[in-house]
Amino acid sequence: MIWLLFICVCIAAILVFQNQGVPIWLFHQVNSKSNTNPEELDTFFSFISQKGYKTHTLKEIDAHTKANQKLPKKSLILTFDDGYYDNYAVVFPLLKKYNLKAIFFVNTLFIKEKVTRPLSVIEKSDTVNAALIFNYFQGQDATSEQYFTWEEMREMEASGLVDIQCHSHRHGMVFSNTDFKNTVQPSFISSGDQFVHNGQAQQGFPLFKMRGELSAQGYKMDTVGSVLFKDFFQKKNLASQSKKVAAQESKKFLTKEFKETYLHSYSEAEFKQRVEKEITENISQIESHLKEKKAVGFAWPYGHQTKVSIPWMKDIGIEYFFTCKKGTNSRTLNSDFIYRMELRKVTAQRLIFLTKINSNFALGWLYRWLS
Repeated sequence: MIWLLFICVCIAAILVFQNQGVPIWLFHQVNSKSNTNPEELDTFFSFISQKGYKTHTLKEIDAHTKANQKLPKKSLILTFDDGYYDNYAVVFPLLKKYNLKAIFFVNTLFIKEKVTRPLSVIEKSDTVNAALIFNYFQGQDATSEQYFTWEEMREMEASGLVDIQCHSHRHGMVFSNTDFKNTVQPSFISSGDQFVHNGQAQQGFPLFKMRGELSAQGYKMDTVGSVLFKDFFQKKNLASQSKKVAAQESKKFLTKEFKETYLHSYSEAEFKQRVEKEITENISQIESHLKEKKAVGFAWPYGHQTKVSIPWMKDIGIEYFFTCKKGTNSRTLNSDFIYRMELRKVTAQRLIFLTKINSNFALGWLYRWLS
């Protein structure tokens, strides 16, 4: 009897909450080299168009919020982070093809005013960004044709299908603790490696846990300390040892005294100043290049978020905060914590299945809890 009652309650909940959830999808690059293939996205867009899902820009979401109205039933939000060229070359034509809307969160440091198109070779984001961050710290041009341009953004905004919003200016990182994790590898120096070492990253420099610079107060390693560690690491020939042995020996070298000398802990005031500078520049770039534009949305870089910096960003004008935490949203969004879903390997089948699940608020809550 109890089990029968439980089953009835579950069925009732599923029926009541059908189309009451708002799934939000997160994508980055969309090309044959990325985890999102254009053909798979085309199939998914065709599905949501045929099934009558309602997509929204942030401007529309904001209008509903200000009017104390819920988003329409069967709402779905498409978001794309960073601002890669293929979002213009591939995604924008698909949005026009199916009359769908999307929000593009943009890192403004990398954007050119205009370039000659089309782009002959689309590179992977890791390769592109590592080179750009290196250039940035060398005082060189950090813009790239691998990102869409201000001219292309104005075209997309004018269509009414695309809403450009904030994703920080530099997409930077800091060390979030002082526990040794690894060293900069010879095979590839990432943009994060370059950022935490001020564009001076070299093979053998120490790495600690990293987080987005807007979500952690953080630490900074002096270059002198990094060089001392590198010399120690090479002298001990730890690159040829197992990861366990290399980590053990490295932790012995990184004494409390060494860290106190060469690792700088940012103060809360420095953290606040960093956040304010990044967001102010991000908003300023967007609103100055896109006339009559209001940038009020922010997607946390790397999906790293914190409650600490939200009030600082709100004071500058940000009203909506998009995370990378899995789950669905109610038709009245929690503007301080908006759930988004991202797949490691995108297939239309999985996108369709999870859209159906998360369109039901009860099932979406269960998915969030199990994920």
